[in-house]
Amino acid sequence: MLSDFVDKSRSIEELEGKRWPDPPTDSTNLVRNIHELRKRAIKDLTADELRRLITQRPAGMTTTCFLQY
Repeated sequence: MLSDFVDKSRSIEELEGKRWPDPPTDSTNLVRNIHELRKRAIKDLTADELRRLITQRPAGMTTTCFLQY
């Protein structure tokens, strides 16, 4: 369950304050998907999408980043 103090209308990208550049054109579907999910509002992410973000744990993103949500 997401904590009440997090603005769930904001994306992970907005909450972290780090905008990733667009993925390279030859990126895998997974890489493109992770980039897209970072831009979506937290409230719009499904459990599966959150799992994908957590298990992939992109560079610079820690598990504690998600635990606070």
